[in-house]
Amino acid sequence: MNDQHATVAESNRALEVFAAELTVAAYGVAPRHGAGDKWFDLELDLWRVLTETVRKRTELSKAIQ
Repeated sequence: MNDQHATVAESNRALEVFAAELTVAAYGVAPRHGAGDKWFDLELDLWRVLTETVRKRTELSKAIQ
């Protein structure tokens, strides 16, 4: 793997970790608003959407630079 691929892989991993951390933070709020037993589905959906949002934002930021 060349340096560019390694950098992209590290960046993708960082985005996944960031989305996971945001999802865990949301867990502290979601049950108070009725998520209840549907938390697992909500967690997966949040993780997916947050990852995609952060990825798009990062790509936009790179394009502007």
